[in-house]
Amino acid sequence: MAHHHFTRDDRVLLAKLKLSGLSVRSCARILGFHPSSVYRELKHGKADTACGYDVRIARKRAKQLRCAANQQHRRLNTAEAERITALLRQYYSPDQAGQAVGLSHSTIYRWLWTQSKAFIRSMWQFLRHKKLRRKYGTKRREQQRELQKKRWIEERPKTIDNRLFFGHWEGDTVRGKDASGYLVTLVERKSGYALVGFIPHATKEAFRLKTEELLAPLPKHLKRSLTLDNGKEMNDYEELEQHLSMPIYFAHPYHSWERGSNENFNGLLRQFFPKGSDFSGIRSQQVDLAVNLLNTRPRKRHGYRSPAELLKPYLDVAI
Repeated sequence: MAHHHFTRDDRVLLAKLKLSGLSVRSCARILGFHPSSVYRELKHGKADTACGYDVRIARKRAKQLRCAANQQHRRLNTAEAERITALLRQYYSPDQAGQAVGLSHSTIYRWLWTQSKAFIRSMWQFLRHKKLRRKYGTKRREQQRELQKKRWIEERPKTIDNRLFFGHWEGDTVRGKDASGYLVTLVERKSGYALVGFIPHATKEAFRLKTEELLAPLPKHLKRSLTLDNGKEMNDYEELEQHLSMPIYFAHPYHSWERGSNENFNGLLRQFFPKGSDFSGIRSQQVDLAVNLLNTRPRKRHGYRSPAELLKPYLDVAI
């Protein structure tokens, strides 16, 4: 079925089809729309004509519906403009003024942007911010700049994808009930060996410090790269990368399979800390016990050797 609005040609053809006596379902089949869409279109263009439908009435009704649904097309009439101006001169914010007359603050800002520079200058003394800056635009641009700075997973060498060497890690956090605490989980891709630590809050500083703490005992040859999720707690990645002296890559948002090792381990960890668990009373001994059991559990993909067995020969420190 088509997923588009009725065009003028669609409406003209619909009128001709109805005039020829075809049913709604037949019209829908010919036009490529769902029958429900055709029913609604006929209702919008209902008129006292031979076919019971008028193209001009339907087009006008569709335009009215779009305007009602999207305030971007909203225009203030003279009375509303005068009322808004009076409220702004009483030091109302655009949001407060909009609430008083039943309009959104976005509509008020759009109206202000269309006024003359002389009018805006005359209103500056009443506005809290001297520039009508689109904050959401600024925030969006900042987010885009941050995304451009990240090293995405497609830049990661194929040797990492193919698990040819030890020392490449994936990281994420496991959340407790009602944000009662978080577990930072780091999983080595080739062996499946995991490092886990508790943090009370998912701040970028807490995540960075815990990650550094977990990886600190490892020898340099086991700290080759780290692939992370896109959570806000990972926004301190530049400093983390500098402290660890290892490149950090990012999986794409909502692409959990790009960190398959980590996602699989988090699922195994949920056996010990099920979803809905309160982490506020969690103890490091509980975490260490669960992680040790998982690290020493035989894995079929390793010929029933455990992650700890695989990684032990490559460690300069005891596991």
